[in-house]
Amino acid sequence: MTTKCIGNDKVEFADKYFPQPPASDASSTLSKPVFLANPFAELENANTLDDKTLQAKFIDIINQQGLAPGLKMESCESRPDDTVVDQDRQKVDTAIWREDLAPTDNKPHWVDQLIPVEFKAWKSDDSYQDPYHDDPNVPGGVVVRPSQLRTKNFGQIISYAELVFAVQHRIAVFMLVVVGRVCRFLRWDHSGAVVTQAIDYYEDWQFFCDVLWRVSLCSNEQLGVDPSATRLSDVDKEFEVMDLAAVANEDDLDHTERELDVAPEVPFTFAYVREMFSKSLDTQWPRYKLEVPDGKTTRHFLVCKPVFCAKGLIGRGTRGYVALDCTNGRFVWLKDAWRADYLLLEKEGDILAELREAKVPFVPTVVCHGDIREQATLTSQVWEDKHPLPGPTPGTSHAFDQPRASSSSLKRKWTDVEDSGVHVPPPKGLSGTDLPYREDCPLRLHRHYRLVVEEVAKPLCEFETGEQLVSIIKDCIFAHYKAATIPEKPRLHRDVSGGNVLIYPRIFKATNGKFCLEWTGLLADWEMSKPILPDGKRGPRQPERVGTWQYMSVALLSRDKNVEISDELEAFFYVLLYHAIRYLWSNLSDDTVAIYLDEFFDRYSRVDQTYCCGATKLGAMQTGKLTVAGDLELIFYKPMDDLVVTLLRWFQAKYTVSRHSRQLEDEERQQKLAQAQMPPPPPPLDNAASPTVPEDFGLSIELDDEEKRLFADAIKNFRRANEPTKQEQDDAKRVQKHVFVYRLLDRFVRKTQWPAKDKMGDRIPKTWVRSSLGSTALLATRSATSNKKARIAHSDGCLTAPLPGLPQ
Repeated sequence: MTTKCIGNDKVEFADKYFPQPPASDASSTLSKPVFLANPFAELENANTLDDKTLQAKFIDIINQQGLAPGLKMESCESRPDDTVVDQDRQKVDTAIWREDLAPTDNKPHWVDQLIPVEFKAWKSDDSYQDPYHDDPNVPGGVVVRPSQLRTKNFGQIISYAELVFAVQHRIAVFMLVVVGRVCRFLRWDHSGAVVTQAIDYYEDWQFFCDVLWRVSLCSNEQLGVDPSATRLSDVDKEFEVMDLAAVANEDDLDHTERELDVAPEVPFTFAYVREMFSKSLDTQWPRYKLEVPDGKTTRHFLVCKPVFCAKGLIGRGTRGYVALDCTNGRFVWLKDAWRADYLLLEKEGDILAELREAKVPFVPTVVCHGDIREQATLTSQVWEDKHPLPGPTPGTSHAFDQPRASSSSLKRKWTDVEDSGVHVPPPKGLSGTDLPYREDCPLRLHRHYRLVVEEVAKPLCEFETGEQLVSIIKDCIFAHYKAATIPEKPRLHRDVSGGNVLIYPRIFKATNGKFCLEWTGLLADWEMSKPILPDGKRGPRQPERVGTWQYMSVALLSRDKNVEISDELEAFFYVLLYHAIRYLWSNLSDDTVAIYLDEFFDRYSRVDQTYCCGATKLGAMQTGKLTVAGDLELIFYKPMDDLVVTLLRWFQAKYTVSRHSRQLEDEERQQKLAQAQMPPPPPPLDNAASPTVPEDFGLSIELDDEEKRLFADAIKNFRRANEPTKQEQDDAKRVQKHVFVYRLLDRFVRKTQWPAKDKMGDRIPKTWVRSSLGSTALLATRSATSNKKARIAHSDGCLTAPLPGLPQ
């Protein structure tokens, strides 16, 4: 995350983001406060004050002196918001609100904050608390401070910005950090942060007061609020429409799997969809009317609390809503995200339309989609401005020299790892001007995008039996197969994960003439998918590898390679394995389940500053065993156990064959290199001269005939010691194509007797806290820190549950 910040001169920052009002605007000129003396005079010795005193005096000066007319700064650190809004119950020191929205209860009110403000006492020793440091020798002039407190304070302000993005509809979040007698303005977007050099608000009070006045004149849009999201109040008619739509309707269809005498009239609404919408109308969350492009027109949808909100400030920032279509009153699924904006990257809505055109089943149906008002992140552009490339010669151009939107038109639960910090170099043969992006830029350009689809699906964790889990994944593998075999434009998904494999009830007509309601799979989130092109024509389209860390194949996590079908099938296996471990019966205790899931899916190793596959997942693919601790192996009820063992054996064989192939390739390269460097052979020996053979002094050991045969065979075959067996070679082929894995799952679903009650609920204890060491999971909160060592100590001795009888 430290590479996601770029410094900016204070004047340049203010002029760009808080512009001076036009000279013709007489009203704004009259409203500008005029000071004959320094309003911050009493803070001359601010570096000697503790943070509470500093904060109180600073707030009083801002409000009483009217430095930001129409705005109000208030303390909000006494009590956190409810967990419905903020599960971590964070309390930023202070914030700036519009005057009519400023709270009086000292709570953060994250849904209304305009600018969060953090105060830190000045400390001149090693505990100096400014997370940034001015350095004129670096582009932008600001770097992250290398101190022990830096991690804490830096992480703190990141978490505040992330929360504002989550609960509001924002293009950017501005922030003010005050440390003693200096302060910095920050502007966060989904690429990173632009940070001003330190401002001494006592010495440079005229500039600072001018900036505060300019901020007060800025519109909500200029201060980062998304104008395409209209906030609703209880007097708006749309507010009442949402309330009415949330009321249970007796005509809604129950989604229980069963036979139906007649097909329901179309259109119909599943009862669970209306219930999801009703639950989203939380009184502590604001309601919005969102606009979404539909060709040349614009449609509107009503939403409240998101059903899904991706963790992490940097990246796509994906949120998913059950939305109400203002056009026809139907419930739909609305996805709000910041898509990576590089050449050749396609919009997800276009991809889904293409899949539907090719009759790919079990994928969402597009209603409408499009980029939102040309809104894009700006931080990457600032980075490139501060790191200019040598000027091109006349008549040449760069692939990444694309027009930028002007500032006037812009505005780990298990975490989906969008910004793992992993840098993967581009494939050979592509560099410099061949790249569709600045290869040296650590920041990604994102563009705001919304997608609406018909299907409001259920998360995979709501499967009811192991058999149903396998069937749903089987459907999604079939969808993947159909997409990968489209004649005109075959495509790989490239982000198979637990969050993208969904459940959707569908109605089919059976052979007996009746209709059946069955739960099927839905393979969603195709935004990172990529056409399968002929070898040699695959180029990178964005500067970081994509996918969800927990479900990526060992091969992708271990080395630079293109995604292949076998990697995607391995990801489906991990989806099955993760949900089986977490929700089905096994011979592990609940605490051990939590620990093993963390070790298998979230852990990582580092090699040469690169994040690589964790030891537990790597070991499983090398040994073909799910070893929990010592010689304890994970066991499920049959037939799930048989299915997992079979698939694991196939993938182990793939890695055995792959490893042997790479060894042979390495040996061949070494041989060629040695031959190229080998000196010329010596001249032949004179026939008259014979080499002297040293005497063995009786040290040789005589061999009998059987021993001679065994030794001769060893010499003959020693190069084949690691050669895969015929069985391993056959098993490896079974995960190179969809057909074998699909038919295996299909056979287990259709021809195997499954237990009726093998799901046990969520087996991760609510009180369990994961360790952040070597893990891609989220850091433990401060309130949970005390459990960290106990949790690590407990992991040394895995507990196992007794083997119960098979459920009836």
